[in-house]
Amino acid sequence: MQLVKAPTPLAFGTVLLLAGLGIGPAMAQNKKNDCKHPPKILSQPEFPDEDRSKWKGKPVTGRVAIVVSEEGDVTQARVVSASPKEAADSLLNAAKQAKFAPRPGCGDLKTEVVFSPNQ
Repeated sequence: MQLVKAPTPLAFGTVLLLAGLGIGPAMAQNKKNDCKHPPKILSQPEFPDEDRSKWKGKPVTGRVAIVVSEEGDVTQARVVSASPKEAADSLLNAAKQAKFAPRPGCGDLKTEVVFSPNQ
């Protein structure tokens, strides 16, 4: 009967430590996976009280096309639709205030956001 040596826990632990530090191929894989997912929103836009009182009891919705930089800032915004139309400027300003989690190395992200401030 031949004895087979089990791998030492120290060697396995070292490999996990290096992978956890982002050394080697694991770093590139994490970067690609992060870029596949939309960025997490860190701060929701706030609408002024004046607009909220003006829209009270009215359904307000809007779609805004935005560009989010790698740093998580909204660098461009354009209203696609707004109901009522008078809400367009407020929706645009709110979209520009949003802050997203940084995604270094992913480039700019073009997307659309839907706002429903009354909900």
